[in-house]
Amino acid sequence: MLDLFLSIKLIHIMAMIVMVGATIINGVIHSHARVSTPVEAAALLKVVTRINALFMGPSLLVIPASGILMMVLLGYDWRAGWLLSSITLTLALLVAFVVGDRVERDLHVIASNASAAAQPSLPDLYQTTFAKAAPIGGAALMMSLITLILMIFKPF
Repeated sequence: MLDLFLSIKLIHIMAMIVMVGATIINGVIHSHARVSTPVEAAALLKVVTRINALFMGPSLLVIPASGILMMVLLGYDWRAGWLLSSITLTLALLVAFVVGDRVERDLHVIASNASAAAQPSLPDLYQTTFAKAAPIGGAALMMSLITLILMIFKPF
């Protein structure tokens, strides 16, 4: 028979893996889109928005839900340092996702418009908008990795 806690823990770990993986993949795709033609960039950014909708967003909902459920089942003290840090970072990740997703959608629109106008390269607006997305993605990756370390090692 399946153990409820272990099942929730597996779901939690899988959601973390999906979230970190999606963050890394999005960064790789963005690095290619920046130097691509508008047609290629529009296609690549469509993939990013799909990754966000199908993987990143759902994982960012599953992580806190499963984490809270495990905390309740184990009776963890909500004031534990590692737990408060994890909760804070998870909330920051949710905000980064909402803001970053909006910027990525804007990048997709810019690339799609440039593609429709048959422009040979991405307009300057794309690079300006990308400059807003890059720090969000970098911070999200760092927060994800720190949260993962806190989840595994519970250092304080």
